[in-house]
Amino acid sequence: MRPRIFPDLSEVAHAFDRRYGVGGLKRGMLGLLAGWIAYFLAINMFIRSLNKVTVPVIDLPLGIFLAMQGAVVIFVVALVFLSKWHAATAATVRIRSRRTDR
Repeated sequence: MRPRIFPDLSEVAHAFDRRYGVGGLKRGMLGLLAGWIAYFLAINMFIRSLNKVTVPVIDLPLGIFLAMQGAVVIFVVALVFLSKWHAATAATVRIRSRRTDR
């Protein structure tokens, strides 16, 4: 029988998930992605009515302004939310793994 040089990828993925709790991170990322897509769908549904209003300082239609700036704002808020949520989740995973190590 030949020795295995490379470990099985599923074993590595499960070990990584057990150690760092990445499964919860993936669920959080998918939830935030769904929220981001919902924001853009809502903006695009009302873009014609929003474009009737102009932003006074830069003379840009409101719909375009919300689409441009909203992308950045929603992305940054999502990253902050995800990092805080994952830090809290990872802390509970570490506490559980310490209890099972005893």
